[in-house]
Amino acid sequence: MKNSAFRSVLAVCAVLASFAVVGAEAPDEVPFKEGDGPPSANPGEMWCLVVRPATYKTVTEQVLIQPATFFMEMVPAKFETKEETIQVAPETKRACVVPAKFKCEKFQQIVREECVSYEIIPAEYNTVEEQVVVRAAGETLSVSPATYKTVSEQILVAPARRYWKKVSSGKVDKRDENGDCYCMCEVPAKYVTVCRQVLDKEGTQTKVPITAQTKCVKVRKMVKAPEVKKVTVPAEYVTMEREIIDVPASVTYETVPAKFETIQKEVQVAPETTRKVEIPAKYETTSHSVLDMPAKMVWKKGKCKCDTNAIVSKYKEIPGTDIESLMKLK
Repeated sequence: MKNSAFRSVLAVCAVLASFAVVGAEAPDEVPFKEGDGPPSANPGEMWCLVVRPATYKTVTEQVLIQPATFFMEMVPAKFETKEETIQVAPETKRACVVPAKFKCEKFQQIVREECVSYEIIPAEYNTVEEQVVVRAAGETLSVSPATYKTVSEQILVAPARRYWKKVSSGKVDKRDENGDCYCMCEVPAKYVTVCRQVLDKEGTQTKVPITAQTKCVKVRKMVKAPEVKKVTVPAEYVTMEREIIDVPASVTYETVPAKFETIQKEVQVAPETTRKVEIPAKYETTSHSVLDMPAKMVWKKGKCKCDTNAIVSKYKEIPGTDIESLMKLK
């Protein structure tokens, strides 16, 4: 705050100095240092803190606007027109046909081949009467059946047997006591009467002769057997005319020469290549201002036109430099 008040005072002094410095020589200058007050001054002198503006100078320089580069350029192939004789048709052989010569001749043409046929001669028959056996002579058997008679016969069904049978007790002797008594019993055999047929007289067989029986019938008998006769049929021919080759056809060959033509064609004498094309860098001359000397604050020495002592003695201080006024300026 003190520096601000001091600067305000200096500003007031500068205003007064602007009226006081009239026709004076160039005042002395002292560089300004931050935190230092103005240099010592004699009565009637003043130091003004002024800003010395920066000075500039015009500088001309080359500015790169396009760097150096290159590109590959295609160099086309080189061709030349030359004449050349080429074969358009090769040498060939042309066939010439010599037709055959014919003549007429007669020949026998078979229309039916020789063949063999067979003729059948049927058999010859006669009808005669013959005795035919209807039933042949033989013999038959005459059978007399057997005779039977009925007889009776006793057949044992159950054989005789013995067994003990318990009977009521009794005293055999007076001196014996009573006890168990058993009696031996006998069961007679059992028979059954059965009637059955038995052979009384066996049967007999007698052979009886049978006379043959004949019958008169008419019979057809073959007198002559059938025959097969082989007959040869001769071939049949017809006289015809036909053309035959007298001189056969032939082929002769004729040589056809090759054909040539003269043409013009482009022949490559230099192949297609590439070459490197350098593009130089581009510069532009520009002028611009550059800082020659930066702005700076200096103390400028001057003389006061007014009597500061008189002002102070009159007003006790320079008006506007009291603390309240300086605070208001701040």
